[in-house]
Amino acid sequence: MISIIDILIALSDDKAFTLYNTIALGDHHNFKTLIENIGITPHQYYSRILKITKAGLVKKENGEYVITTLGNVVYEAVSMVGKALNHYWALKAIESLQSSSSAIGSKEHISELIDTLVNDPQIKKILTQPPIMSAS
Repeated sequence: MISIIDILIALSDDKAFTLYNTIALGDHHNFKTLIENIGITPHQYYSRILKITKAGLVKKENGEYVITTLGNVVYEAVSMVGKALNHYWALKAIESLQSSSSAIGSKEHISELIDTLVNDPQIKKILTQPPIMSAS
């Protein structure tokens, strides 16, 4: 069974991550062009494609690598992390106000701040949901 750790390890290398993204985006070039564009050797290509294939993110179909259903879900999740990073400073400001006990940190003000600073509907939805409670 594939674990979250397997997926994170497979994508933890920047060249593997770039290779995975290239496949996920359907940007299929021939082998030579692909390794030149990514800037890796054939050996690096094969070791990385093996990792992301074993993690269940891509598969070989009709002679070329394509994203799997799991790979598509992981791609969307990783894209969401990228969107969050694009809003990093806004998220830090919101977090700062949420942890503040002053009146400016009221729910209404925080909600207004979220509407003003965050333009992504998925991130807004996450930020306006009740916080996840830790199981301690």
